[in-house]
Amino acid sequence: MTRLSAVMHRFVQCTGGLMLLLGGLGAGTVTAAELPEYSVESHTGLCPMASQSVAYDTGYLKNFNVLVQGQDGWLFRSEAELPEQFGPSEEGLRHLERFARYLKQAAGTELVLVFQPTKGLVHPDKLPESSAVTFSWPYARSNYLDALAKFRQVGLVVPDLGPLLGEQAQENAYYFKRDHHWTPYGARRTAQIVADRVRQMSTYQSLSQQAFTTRRIGLIRKEGSLQDAARRICDQAWPSQYVDEYRTELEGGLSGGEESALFGDESLPPITLVGTSNSKGAQDYNFVGSLQEFLGVEILNMAVAGGSYDGSMFEYLMSDSFRESPPKIIIWEIPAYHTLDSGEFYRQIVPMVSNGCEGREPVLQKTMAVKAGTNEVLYNGGGEFLELPSDQYLVDLQFSDPSVKEVDAFIWYVFGRKDRVDLEYGARVETTGRFMFELPAGPSWNEELLMSLDLELEPAQVSEGMTVTAKVCRRQDK
Repeated sequence: MTRLSAVMHRFVQCTGGLMLLLGGLGAGTVTAAELPEYSVESHTGLCPMASQSVAYDTGYLKNFNVLVQGQDGWLFRSEAELPEQFGPSEEGLRHLERFARYLKQAAGTELVLVFQPTKGLVHPDKLPESSAVTFSWPYARSNYLDALAKFRQVGLVVPDLGPLLGEQAQENAYYFKRDHHWTPYGARRTAQIVADRVRQMSTYQSLSQQAFTTRRIGLIRKEGSLQDAARRICDQAWPSQYVDEYRTELEGGLSGGEESALFGDESLPPITLVGTSNSKGAQDYNFVGSLQEFLGVEILNMAVAGGSYDGSMFEYLMSDSFRESPPKIIIWEIPAYHTLDSGEFYRQIVPMVSNGCEGREPVLQKTMAVKAGTNEVLYNGGGEFLELPSDQYLVDLQFSDPSVKEVDAFIWYVFGRKDRVDLEYGARVETTGRFMFELPAGPSWNEELLMSLDLELEPAQVSEGMTVTAKVCRRQDK
């Protein structure tokens, strides 16, 4: 860092402290828009190394490959925030439609997909002017809107977030300048559009209404994730960003969840939100609160910070909350850089809807101790061979150690064919050591007959005396 940069950084730190002090004077005293403005601007730019993929050499930094310098101090991630293609393939779309249809059939729950537009789609005015980045906003916008249309064509409920693309806010921005999250304004703007679509659903119209109030409670100081990555690569400092912070409460002073706990009401809200750190994280952008205000309905927030697009869905579908009281509506918040194309993901969540093999007779079952490496846990033989067509069955695994989060499953078939399923939950996803998945289906698999199941475990996943109970049972969606 040059001497001039160091002086400017200390100036920014001092003014940032003044801004934080002003923010603490009271909710009605000053807002982020009313904070004092200074003519001195930060001219910190990305170092040349930030444009090299080799610089993103840790698990953390790989999430930011590759940082791009935008206008007015904005940063973007080329892979996650400047893609031009969106949504799943035709096969992935069929899997998603099957999941939504089975969720409604088996649990009576309707799925609302909130496909959050990327930073580049929403803020094209902050993109770099140079041709250093290959990104066509009109082309990306067209593909994003096309993905929303395809979701709707297969029967999904998908709010139209198209009006957010290129929308110019007078005083607020949808995203933070140097962070991958939406701001409280972006969260509220999205909640408004989502609520408009949910109110059209007949399921929603049967729900009882409550009154919620949103108020400003202070300021959020954001040390952006992108600027943190830039600091690690370039050893450069960036100023903090400040935005207004809000909270929503049930009129009367308690949130809906607090009131239920106080009066011993064990019923769960009729709407559940699953999603990412945009919906629940270290800092609260009040997305669920804004939804409650606009819908007038209490919402159970089951989002998981750091859980990617799938973690909160895994955790919620295997929870007692879902099994004992499935909601009328699940709102699924997903950043649009996720393609939703993983066949392995759908092979897991569909049987989770009906709780795997629980409550039904397995055709194969065994409990055994497991070790690091390969373990044969099931064998279809021993004097009595069962004809088990692949497309008709699922596997349900329960480890005695609930901390197991990763296992590779190998399914062998009578004529030597093999299928592999990588089962993995994120580190922040709370699970019970249980996994389940459908055997492969499709024209080339339907006639294959199950022979055996092997499980492969890394040493870090195996504890002393650990066992697994493996079951094979009929799929309930057939």
